[in-house]
Amino acid sequence: MKLLVENRFALLGLVAIALAALFGVAFVTRPEPGGATGGGSAETMRVESALRVCPPAQDDDLLTEAAAFTPYRGEEDGELLLTANRANARRLAEGELPGQLLTADVSEADEGRHTVLRAEGAFAGGLEAAQTAVAEDDDASASVVRCTEPGWSTWFTAPSGEDLKKLTVHLANVDSGTAVANVDVYAADGPIAEEETRGVEVPSEGEATVELGELTELGSSGRAVAVHVRTASGRVAASLFAERSKGGSEWAPATERPATRQVVAGVPAGGGSRTLVVAAPGDEPASVDVRLFGPDGEIEHEALDDLDVPPAASAALSLEGPLEKQAATVLVESDRPVVAGVLAEREGGDDSAYTAAAPALEEGPGGTAAVPADPDDTSTELLVGAVEQDASLIVTPVAEDGTTADPMKVEVAAGSTAEVEVESPKGAHALLLELSDGSGPVHAAAVLTQGKGEKRSTAVLPVPPAPAEVRLPPVVDSLTALP
Repeated sequence: MKLLVENRFALLGLVAIALAALFGVAFVTRPEPGGATGGGSAETMRVESALRVCPPAQDDDLLTEAAAFTPYRGEEDGELLLTANRANARRLAEGELPGQLLTADVSEADEGRHTVLRAEGAFAGGLEAAQTAVAEDDDASASVVRCTEPGWSTWFTAPSGEDLKKLTVHLANVDSGTAVANVDVYAADGPIAEEETRGVEVPSEGEATVELGELTELGSSGRAVAVHVRTASGRVAASLFAERSKGGSEWAPATERPATRQVVAGVPAGGGSRTLVVAAPGDEPASVDVRLFGPDGEIEHEALDDLDVPPAASAALSLEGPLEKQAATVLVESDRPVVAGVLAEREGGDDSAYTAAAPALEEGPGGTAAVPADPDDTSTELLVGAVEQDASLIVTPVAEDGTTADPMKVEVAAGSTAEVEVESPKGAHALLLELSDGSGPVHAAAVLTQGKGEKRSTAVLPVPPAPAEVRLPPVVDSLTALP
């Protein structure tokens, strides 16, 4: 040992020689690029397992239902279970066959806990789930929220201001270990951080809530706020519920993660305000261009000129003037990554609906989607936007027992939004959306309505792809780790 220490330079030389020999052998035996023994090719595999989490019911006076739908693919082996989010919970509902709509009343499910859908085998590929809450009497009240996958990062946008009575983040942990979450709030004046938004512990198979209403009041009276839920450990399913003093209560859908291009589908037609919320979470200000696409093509208006968003802050832009009661798809382009969403309030302020950026349906595995939540005594309108290319979509209503109505083909010209009234079967039903061969990408949303005239209530459900198959990246020999 003494000899080695005294000759440390010799020792280093021996180490260098050993490493050179190791990597020299690796280089000599390395497969040629594209050779038979080189890395594998990308593969498409069927989804064999899926998990969705629905938030707890918020109003005892409304009928709250969870709905799940998986397109029938000719396979009957599988399982679909709906339970409360706790260990050894009783089954609230169980799927019979893929292609049939599963619905369950969760108004009083296990003391207001989140509910969890677990799918295996034939039920997993293309699974889509949502939760609705509608009035059971002569009053009209409708809300809808997509049941989401647990994750490590979720973004929301929601206007704030004096009309916002309460803003609550609901967190669910479906795993066996404790999850720790942080909630970042981006207001018009900049980021807001308080002790109650940091290190929020969500116990195993448990829930937690974070109240943000008072925090948003700490900012300016501006009508824009973005919320980012991220985990320091574990993963959570996050939902955002907004209670307004005039416009009722509604879930704000999760929006796409920050990017320099966002597309918000499903801005409903009608009178009242339409407010675009854009947030720039980075350290640099963002310069944003906004384009609107209505039923007759692109809508041009001076109010859509450059929108400046301060760093780590949010900003609001009124779309009421440019839209003039038209339905629309919104394209947001910026020089810095941003998140985006829209609040629609009916004239008079007694009803509101949120929509947010969502990925497009495109050719390939991402060309299929579903709207699982169409309760009885409601109507559904599809808003389908084609931003850059002509597009076509096949829409098929599916009854609760799996029988289908006649499919309808929807044609959308590039740079426009199609309003599609769906003739649906009576009772609860789903809508299956399939992109036609050769179609350009489409951004879709479903507008759920209960009631008529001034007594109607609307809610918007952005419709992301629900692929039955996923593409796996090729596997190659490498010392590089996945991020």
